[in-house]
Amino acid sequence: MKIEAHIALAAHIRARGIKKQDFAKLVGIRNDHLSRWIAGKVCPERPARMLIEIVTDGDVKATEWEQ
Repeated sequence: MKIEAHIALAAHIRARGIKKQDFAKLVGIRNDHLSRWIAGKVCPERPARMLIEIVTDGDVKATEWEQ
């Protein structure tokens, strides 16, 4: 079963004990944008998806956001 990207991102942040606001700073976005991504309401733009893949060491693949 494939886990949706927003769920994988939330799990990655939680598993690492990172504050959401710190992760948002790390990828250069506002906290409210990250909250929308994690809720699955909005899909990040391609450059952000690629950065997320890098920052998460591949745990959240850029292609997982594409449907």
